[in-house]
Amino acid sequence: MNTWWTVMVVIGAANWIAALYILSRSFSWKRPEPEDGKYINILRVCGIIFTTVALYRSIFVSSYPDRLAWFDSLLNSPFLIRSFAMLAELSFILIIATILVKVSGKLGMTGSVLSKGPYIAAGCIFVAQFFAFGGLITQSQTLFAVEESLWALTFISIFPLVITGLRKAYKGADIGKMYKGFLIIMTIWCSGYLAFQLFYALPFIYIAGIAQDAGLVVPADALKQAIWNYRATRDFNEWGGIGFFIWHSGYFSLCSWMVLYFMAVPRKTLRE
Repeated sequence: MNTWWTVMVVIGAANWIAALYILSRSFSWKRPEPEDGKYINILRVCGIIFTTVALYRSIFVSSYPDRLAWFDSLLNSPFLIRSFAMLAELSFILIIATILVKVSGKLGMTGSVLSKGPYIAAGCIFVAQFFAFGGLITQSQTLFAVEESLWALTFISIFPLVITGLRKAYKGADIGKMYKGFLIIMTIWCSGYLAFQLFYALPFIYIAGIAQDAGLVVPADALKQAIWNYRATRDFNEWGGIGFFIWHSGYFSLCSWMVLYFMAVPRKTLRE
């Protein structure tokens, strides 16, 4: 357990330093046009936010639905962790949606039905935050199931644009090597994530857990409990076994590596 935690913290710190490096390199490149400058800033700021939260959560490991904490400290409060997770999740989808809008423009797809996918995706993750906080405060499995359903809908909404863009790229569309790499990564990500959500997480974890809500009583001080009531433990089984650690390991490493690549996607177009 402690070895896993140490490895995750080291990876998180390395990713955060890499994000700072990518940000610092921006200042040595040619000043972009105003429109491109806004685009670059979105990618950089979102990347810094995501990797910072990933580092924080790799240190203060938390399972906020079960109110478990790695440390007996308010810094490990489930409500605080959920608040940081909101920033990371919104940053994650914003960086993806922003690049997809740019790609759809490069491919001449602006105004098409598929080009609406990034906006739908961003809207889904925004709405999902309300259900995530609601599930945390009330401990309702139904609210968590709705949140996860919105996450599935997020990537369903952008998958057609990703596949179409990748097909056009392989047919010779000039979008650049980095953007083509982005589409390849997103194709793999959407395929794997949706398979996990639709065939495992939703039917076997969340939807099956809705039955637990029968007779659920929400205390009057539910918000206070979400902030202050948590249990520090490092027992492997209490954390949910190998499934929890696989998910967290991916969040602290794989997702951060994706974000680092996405932060760097437009760099070749800005060099002197």
